[in-house]
Amino acid sequence: PTWGMEWGEIVAASSKVFTFIDLAGHERYIKTTVSGMTGCVPDYTMVVVGSNMGVLRMTKEHLGVALALKYPLIFAVTKVDMCPANILKQTLDELTKILKSPGVNKLPVVVKTEGDVVLSAKSMANDARIAPIFLLSSVTGQSLDLLRLFLNLVPPRKALDSNPDAPAEFHIDDTFYVAGVGAVVAGTMLRGSLTLRNSVLLGPDGRGLFIPVQLKSMMNKRMPVNRVTPGQTATFALKKLRKNQLRKGMILADAALQPKACMQFVAEVLVLHHPTTIGTNYQPVVHCLTIRQASKIVSMQQDVLRTGDRARVTFEFMYRPEYMVLGTRLIFREGRTKGIGKVVGLIYTDGTTADLPEEEPAATPPPVR
Repeated sequence: PTWGMEWGEIVAASSKVFTFIDLAGHERYIKTTVSGMTGCVPDYTMVVVGSNMGVLRMTKEHLGVALALKYPLIFAVTKVDMCPANILKQTLDELTKILKSPGVNKLPVVVKTEGDVVLSAKSMANDARIAPIFLLSSVTGQSLDLLRLFLNLVPPRKALDSNPDAPAEFHIDDTFYVAGVGAVVAGTMLRGSLTLRNSVLLGPDGRGLFIPVQLKSMMNKRMPVNRVTPGQTATFALKKLRKNQLRKGMILADAALQPKACMQFVAEVLVLHHPTTIGTNYQPVVHCLTIRQASKIVSMQQDVLRTGDRARVTFEFMYRPEYMVLGTRLIFREGRTKGIGKVVGLIYTDGTTADLPEEEPAATPPPVR
């Protein structure tokens, strides 16, 4: 029914718009996948498993990242039309065993009827432990109607500050220069809302400064809009800016937020995997929201860290200051070394500091092995 329709017509005629962010599965593109999962702030993670291939090592890697970021999980087991029954059962048994393991602690539900769909969608709104599994075939169309129904029923996850009157904070995950329009930035509205009348700051630049900019126009789902609210992705055209003044990881913020950049931050971390030990001056790449930058460990609670260790660690960015948010989760990696954590302290470039009030520990379950 949408054949030949413009994008704007599809959005205008839709009761619900569900955005898919297709991320790479190959090990070579793991940094792109991690950046997409941290920067795009998705509501749910759908893990695609080939029924004839089983649960691969990279499937476990991606599952570990989703668990570290505490995203609710949906599983799509594909190509069931060409998979022998015994192999399909073996794949489902292996997936169920992983999901029920102590480190994951999920409740897998194989969705076979519309009743299962309604139950799973309602349960996911209140219990992130539910993990629906859909057995799909693009050839025969098996269960595709059930997946569409599930996506129509499942509610948005209330993970962001939904108060539209809070000071606006828009995190940039891509930049463009469009002929005839100028500099354009794309990203996610983390909190607050923006209109064309707002006075906003862009930054931090290489010196950690924020500069005032004017919004020329804004679009959401390729449609011009007058307001962008929390959780929405959008693009903004900015007046009188060159492309070399923009980069991924910057933010657009309401002047009332009074944003400040930091070169150092403190995180409570858990080392998921490292072949030897981690010490001071170790230099992993840190992924946090739209930030992706090499960092150096300048201090930590103990002399060395090994696989499974937890500690409070101070990182320093290697190249430029960044805008960090207290309480956000991060992933650091270097080769196959991986760790997760939560930002609990910031050391700003002007010498001031900010700390997260101590509540729940930054503990997140270890990944599947």
